[in-house]
Amino acid sequence: MRVEAIDADQVTAAIAGANLRPWPGSTAEVGLAEDFRPPADRDQIGAWLDPARRTTGAADIRGRTRRVFRLDDICPSWDVVRGIAAEVPATGVKLSPSFPHNEIPPGAESQWVSRAGTVLECAIWCGPLVRSPGRTARILRPGGPPVDVTEEDATDDASALTGAGGLGPWLYEVDRALVQAGLISAVTAATHGRELEAGVGYVTGDTAYDLPTARRYAVLDALPFHPKTLRTLLRKKGIGGLTIKQRGVRINEDTLRKQLKIGRSGGDQATVLLTPVAGRPTALLVAADL
Repeated sequence: MRVEAIDADQVTAAIAGANLRPWPGSTAEVGLAEDFRPPADRDQIGAWLDPARRTTGAADIRGRTRRVFRLDDICPSWDVVRGIAAEVPATGVKLSPSFPHNEIPPGAESQWVSRAGTVLECAIWCGPLVRSPGRTARILRPGGPPVDVTEEDATDDASALTGAGGLGPWLYEVDRALVQAGLISAVTAATHGRELEAGVGYVTGDTAYDLPTARRYAVLDALPFHPKTLRTLLRKKGIGGLTIKQRGVRINEDTLRKQLKIGRSGGDQATVLLTPVAGRPTALLVAADL
């Protein structure tokens, strides 16, 4: 294999050049993706693009440049990326997990990748690199093989709860790669369950299943979310340390802990999930089962 790399940053290009020394004839030069021209024999090459997703010069409170999420703001632009993919059949692109579904190029694979529950990226694969066209998810598990989910694993008849009375004894926290890929219904199909709220990534069911695509919890209590009501429940159960997880609601965790008058440790430990259930903000007291 021979690599010809270009990068707009001089230091990055120099480091890449050093890393490429074991591959004879490979180089890394300073340049712009906009100036790339593929060779005539395009069936023998592949292109990999990693557009910059941070602003230039603008910094956050920690001194880092700000990350951008809109395709219009990446560099090189999305139009340049698509142009290279049109000229080089075997093209891959590393993009943000927020990549919009309606921008997937025809026939391409858009693969959301997570590791240990955190979404790392969305990779676009084109031409001969496509294994499953459309939206897919890859879950990387420390100590275990990767798990791949495709649109064929999902179902179109996923249902969401219409009332809190439909809450089952088991709750599945769907891996965020599936949530970003819009493949939550792969879990509802595998568990014969229902979503607590469409698109949030919590599925309830009546039976316990071991799944590599979701973490299972036993539901201990469910109540309409209000700090005072939740504080009363935690005191009643003697809970002194709390893990707070939230999806579909915006809560400042530090503020909530002050309202609950509870820390992260001390006394009995518990986990509370804050999420909409059938459109209503709800607090679910759960115990990790898997």
